[in-house]
Amino acid sequence: MTNPKSITEQAQIEQWLNKISVATDNYEQYHRLLGDIRKYYRSDIRKDKQNIFWSSIETLKPFLYFKQPKPYIERKNKNSDNIQNMACQMIEKALLWNLDKIDFDSIIKYARNDFLLGGIGLVIERYKASLGTIKDDEGNEFEVKLDEYINTEYIDPTNFIADSEKVGIWEDCNWFALKHYMTLTEAINSFGQNFAQELSDNSVQGAKSIEVYEVWDKTSAKVYYLSKSCPQHFLKTIDKKDTSIGGFFPLPKPLLATCTNDSIIPVPDYIQIKPLLDELDGVTSRMQKTMKALKVSGCYDNAFPELANILNKDITLVSISDFDRLKSAGGIKNIVDFMPIDQYVTALTALAARRQDIIDSIYEVTGVSDIMRGNSNSNDTATAIIKKTNFGTLRNQDRQNDMNRFIADLFKIKAEMICENFDREKLLSFLPKDKRYTAEAAAAVALLKSEKLRNMVIGIESDSTFTEAESTKQNLEAINTIHTIIGQAFDIVSKQPALLGLYRQMISSIVAGMSNARQYENVINECFDKIAQELSLPDQPQAQSNIQLMAIEMQKERNAQDFQIKKEQNDIKKTELLMRNQQDSTKNILAATEIQIKAAQNQANTLVNNPPKEENI
Repeated sequence: MTNPKSITEQAQIEQWLNKISVATDNYEQYHRLLGDIRKYYRSDIRKDKQNIFWSSIETLKPFLYFKQPKPYIERKNKNSDNIQNMACQMIEKALLWNLDKIDFDSIIKYARNDFLLGGIGLVIERYKASLGTIKDDEGNEFEVKLDEYINTEYIDPTNFIADSEKVGIWEDCNWFALKHYMTLTEAINSFGQNFAQELSDNSVQGAKSIEVYEVWDKTSAKVYYLSKSCPQHFLKTIDKKDTSIGGFFPLPKPLLATCTNDSIIPVPDYIQIKPLLDELDGVTSRMQKTMKALKVSGCYDNAFPELANILNKDITLVSISDFDRLKSAGGIKNIVDFMPIDQYVTALTALAARRQDIIDSIYEVTGVSDIMRGNSNSNDTATAIIKKTNFGTLRNQDRQNDMNRFIADLFKIKAEMICENFDREKLLSFLPKDKRYTAEAAAAVALLKSEKLRNMVIGIESDSTFTEAESTKQNLEAINTIHTIIGQAFDIVSKQPALLGLYRQMISSIVAGMSNARQYENVINECFDKIAQELSLPDQPQAQSNIQLMAIEMQKERNAQDFQIKKEQNDIKKTELLMRNQQDSTKNILAATEIQIKAAQNQANTLVNNPPKEENI
């Protein structure tokens, strides 16, 4: 009698294999197109073409992503308690530690390249743990976790399919599948010896010939591993009902190029410019053939066979046996005639003009303009060049924003996995040693385990070569504002210590709202804690006196700095005055020398014109 459970499992596998088959058919044309695009980009088909497609992709790469950003975690409520702030610090340090452990930058660049070429970029996050064994005092072995991290893995779009039946947007997608190619040994190590016989029937020894599908199903909240080679059983099933990852999928919404709201299969940009690329290849081929035909050729009088090789060298003197006859015939020009090349030159000129028009059109379609390629008027000011460059990036701003969204979503998934999978000791290790085993730290860990990122905001700090000046300006403004606020508050609090709490809350609120001042929050809190400790000492007058002395010292320091600046200014003015006096003195010396030279010249001229008479003795 057949086990009902086995029938159910077999029916499920058959259902999933049918879904995979339908999705594979839907993606087949796109996967084939992606292969053709990669070959064209690498110039595998034609080595002699001018690959303007490669050039435009290389130009767009750094505009989309060029440097690994830093994640930051903030509280939604900037005025929440210190436990929430400590939880933010903990998960932010964990993210930074995790990014240093993997090559995150390269993975994002792989996805960026796929997006620019094939119109889709895919990355998945996976929890990894290394296990080991230890022995207790009695010799019993226990398996323990030695290390753990969240790994960011690249997904080749040719191995990706998704729920595309009646699905128009990614948010409606209920499942996706990844195709893995394994050797028999790899499959047995991953799924156990029980499936060795069935998998070996369709495998090639030592080759990755076994196809395994990893299916993430949002509806059932499960992950299935199945293979066409084993249609009776799932290779593995993982229940994810308890996962707290937003959206269930361990990958963010993919980077998608041209999409309409009736399909999640993208249309690569290559399709939009393929007619222009084909025409450009044809024009380039014609130019090459015309250049081959454009050569010096002609005929000569066979009475002078010595002229046959006269064009073989750059400089040639040919010995003519009957030179007088050559002269009587009017020289070489009358016995040698060349084929006309005007028509080739005209054709080349027209082809070159058309080729440039096509290149300009490709740059217009792809968003690569002259400004974005760094061309500018030599008379333009630096500000004008920056404005033009920023305007040139507007066409790609939407895609840059989507890339930032993609990375921020990755950080969010990674942070949620850290909260869910990392143990308590690992999370505490991301705090300073003196704060790890406090009640607040324990409460922060419990908060991360229970609420994850519910009251937190994840963002990215990305550098941009085109906003560097603006970023520097914002940093200076933040520093000046904090300095001014603290200076004013310090004078008042030193006189009225009871106002410390009020000013602390006011300054914290103002600093929390500044775009580039979040790095100062912890330091400011520590400063206020120290001030509060000073003010809470029993000897309040002495504490207040210390504060006043500190204020006086700070004022003295400011006065000393002002005096030093004025002294340096006076020294500069003094130096300038000495230089002017030296220049005047030099001018006077030169004038006096010039007068002496003129006087000597006049005296010499007088002696020449009126020589002294000789006296006869």
